[in-house]
Amino acid sequence: MSQYVDVGFSNYVEVDKIIGISRPDSSPIRRLIQQAKQEGRFIDYTQGKKTRSIIISQCGNNIVVTASAVLTSTIVNRIERAKQLATAVGNDANEETENE
Repeated sequence: MSQYVDVGFSNYVEVDKIIGISRPDSSPIRRLIQQAKQEGRFIDYTQGKKTRSIIISQCGNNIVVTASAVLTSTIVNRIERAKQLATAVGNDANEETENE
């Protein structure tokens, strides 16, 4: 089952497809954003707010660049929390099947 992370304003990205999460202020990331916009591989989830993180994800053979108004550290924390929750739920399910 796929896991998704909220990247702001009820927009979600599939966790397993994320390659990296970066701040938008470095020159290489700015060039990546420009190239993605030109090639139609850019998704803007900021809803007009300041871009605080860039999510780079795999979509088939292409790279998709997504802008988010949520801080990079917040997105990483949400991913970690989702993984911990999934592990805990998986452990609970295993215990239930062992007890039956």
